Amino acid sequence: MDPRLLEYYNRELQHLRELGGEFAREFPKIAGRLGLEGFECADPYVERLLEGFSFLAGRVRLKMDDEFPRFTQHLLEIVYPHYLAPTPSMLV
Repeated sequence: MDPRLLEYYNRELQHLRELGGEFAREFPKIAGRLGLEGFECADPYVERLLEGFSFLAGRVRLKMDDEFPRFTQHLLEIVYPHYLAPTPSMLV
């Protein structure tokens, strides 16, 4: 398993908790039903749901970071096909 996955997971979980806090401030009635108070969640089922989503989002982000060079190469081949073609040596 990639050691970066834990970092991505923690980042996603922190981001979700921050968004949950913003949601709780903007919609307190709905947040109360979900058990969201600020950054913490009182309901263990909602907390597990957030953790599971953070894990999946972290894996997707890790996969995207790993595939980014290949993505840019394919994009350059489509947009500007001759950019990545090897250039022979030239002498004046």
